[in-house]
Amino acid sequence: MTTLSAFFQGSDSLLGTFYPNHYLIAVFRSLQAAESAIHKLRLAGFAHDDGIAAGGREVIALSEEKTALGGFLMQGLSRFLATEQIYADQDRESARHGAGFLAVHCRTEVRKQAAWAIIQPEAPLDARYYGSGGIEHLAGDFGRH
Repeated sequence: MTTLSAFFQGSDSLLGTFYPNHYLIAVFRSLQAAESAIHKLRLAGFAHDDGIAAGGREVIALSEEKTALGGFLMQGLSRFLATEQIYADQDRESARHGAGFLAVHCRTEVRKQAAWAIIQPEAPLDARYYGSGGIEHLAGDFGRH
């Protein structure tokens, strides 16, 4: 089990694709940038277990851990329909190039807005919030490869 798997506690997939419900995920140019953002969140009062910064190797390991036959089939369908798996694929590619990742559990809209107000000035390459009603794109995604 990866550090990220332990952090998400099994709540990071839906129908075999990466979908961490009620989490804000941000992608940074480096692990150091993601760690800086998590430090600022903690200074603002977010608890240690509310967020995590991770390097590309952790993201790739989590992806490999989640790929089983059923998950593989659903991921293919998701790619075909251009839904969540496209973003997971982009994140893996960023991970291979040294990106850093930040995940923050935001149970409410107020908490999401508070987290984003701290994260946004740190200039993430991408940021999205996985809500019950779908993915909210906060930065990047469209056109990043």
